[in-house]
Amino acid sequence: MKSKNYIFIAKSIDGYIADKNGGIDWLHSVPNPDGLDMGYNAFTERIDAIVMGRKTFDVVCSFGIPWPYTKPVFVVSNSLKVVPEAYRGKVELVSGTIPEIVKHIHGKGLDQLYIDGGTLIQSFFLFSTLGHPKLKSCANFFC
Repeated sequence: MKSKNYIFIAKSIDGYIADKNGGIDWLHSVPNPDGLDMGYNAFTERIDAIVMGRKTFDVVCSFGIPWPYTKPVFVVSNSLKVVPEAYRGKVELVSGTIPEIVKHIHGKGLDQLYIDGGTLIQSFFLFSTLGHPKLKSCANFFC
């Protein structure tokens, strides 16, 4: 199978994915009376693993809900050295350059990667690892 990296983000009409404090609470202010997932479940069926940045991991951990992922999750961090106890067995810490990280994950037979987190997405673009990504935007909303 050919390796591909994907992003799936919600963004405001002015192109932001988080507010000025890094929060995503604005997503809950958008009416969604039918509770649509905006294609997220179909999207995640196509991926093998999730690669998220440290800040995104911290945000997910702050939700106060059971771990929401069924796919393997890799957290990219140069500062976090040990997975918090509550998430051991649920995530693997990785560090290094983007090509090194991708090579490590692909070496586990995980080829279709969902890249999550603003800074990490920028890093993937910077290192041209995404090439021509399949950009899937949940929706465009005013903040």
